[in-house]
Amino acid sequence: LSVYNVGFQKCDPLYQWGPGIRDHYLIHYIISGKGYYKIKNTTFTLQAGDSFLVYPNTEVLYFADESDPWEYAWVGFTGSDAATILQATDFSRKQPCIHAVPNGEEVKRQLLHIYDARGNGFEHAVEMTGRLYTTLALFLKSSTQKETQLTAATYVQKSIEYISANYSYPITVEDIAA
Repeated sequence: LSVYNVGFQKCDPLYQWGPGIRDHYLIHYIISGKGYYKIKNTTFTLQAGDSFLVYPNTEVLYFADESDPWEYAWVGFTGSDAATILQATDFSRKQPCIHAVPNGEEVKRQLLHIYDARGNGFEHAVEMTGRLYTTLALFLKSSTQKETQLTAATYVQKSIEYISANYSYPITVEDIAA
């Protein structure tokens, strides 16, 4: 994994991002207020304590409520582990929001730690990535997914990642299975 961007913002009423497409994953945690997250024809209403995930290459729009605009913290990231880890959380393409994140205060604290660790040096990148793994682990701990489904999905995702990384070499089915 690697952190692409990190930040927090107290939005003005009706402040919006999009419609647009990101080339990385992006998790927002709502600290206060309300807002809306729209994907295709579905709009999710969100409030303090909720979180939402933006998937890469997916057109989205999100905007603050007019009377109670939200404040949120976010982290954008990419990497070969991202899809596998996120599949083990309660985020999904059909349900990219988690309402009342069980350990939300800790998620907020970790996002702010990632923000505090930002910088251009190698040590900054390592610290931000470590804190990103910690943040994602919080979503894993509170996941309601069944472990057997998760194991199968993990193997499939790992196979896809292996093929993507090695398609230019003479790989075999046995290589993928291993």
